[in-house]
Amino acid sequence: MSVIDTKNLLHKFVEVCEEKSGKSLSYMQCETICEPLMEFFPKINPEVLQYELLTQGLFEPDEWIHVKNNVKEMEEQNVWRTVEKEYKYLRKLWKGPKVSIYIFPIKKANLKSGEQIPRKNGIAYRNVLFLFLSTKITIEEIRALLAHEYNHVCRLKFLDLVPDKISLKDSLIIEGLGEYAVKELHGEEMLAPWTKKYSYDEALYFWNKHFVPSLNVLGTKNHHLFLFGKERSRFPRWIGYHLGFQIVNSFQEKQGPFHNGELYIKSADEIIAGSNYPII
Repeated sequence: MSVIDTKNLLHKFVEVCEEKSGKSLSYMQCETICEPLMEFFPKINPEVLQYELLTQGLFEPDEWIHVKNNVKEMEEQNVWRTVEKEYKYLRKLWKGPKVSIYIFPIKKANLKSGEQIPRKNGIAYRNVLFLFLSTKITIEEIRALLAHEYNHVCRLKFLDLVPDKISLKDSLIIEGLGEYAVKELHGEEMLAPWTKKYSYDEALYFWNKHFVPSLNVLGTKNHHLFLFGKERSRFPRWIGYHLGFQIVNSFQEKQGPFHNGELYIKSADEIIAGSNYPII
């Protein structure tokens, strides 16, 4: 397992679209892109996986006409080689597990007027992770994204829990550890904007009022509002991600230093208790 040559899958998708077989574009994307991935997801069907990947950044089926050029530009940037080299480095550094890595173009469609085109996103599971990349992304951004997502893989391997058994406190620490890995390896300038979005007093207020009473809520599907927040709700945007990073960062400052993967084998309870956000 390592970086998969998704160029072949992408070229096949373009070919079947060009043939105009009468099948829907969505069906052809599911058949050529998602069905080959089902070895990692034996309990769901390809359509469910397709929906999840689309929500995370996979290009829309009707963007097929741009895929061939996207692949060419990504090849010229040595994207697959860069990810392979960085993955080997991180795995050795953190003594992490083997994982299969799939790289696809990120979606650019359906953006609101004036909205910036997203440059990157990723999603990690225990045995596989996905990177969705713009052709305009820098090599340093790719390396930072991989650090964040592969750290998730390491943490999920350590926890050894199915998604329905992961608690909110673990989801917070998973995200915090991932972004702290970016800081450790690539510096503060590569951190996501949400790491600095709120003052300590603001974050502490939401932590005590809304998060502490819910830290043992199980099931990652029940954590989305806590993590991402929502306009005109009791959770401001990205508040859970912000808290997760600040908890891990303050734990490292107060209890560390810890290096080379030591953090991801500490329990959520230990990290929280030793941070600036203890449970009162």
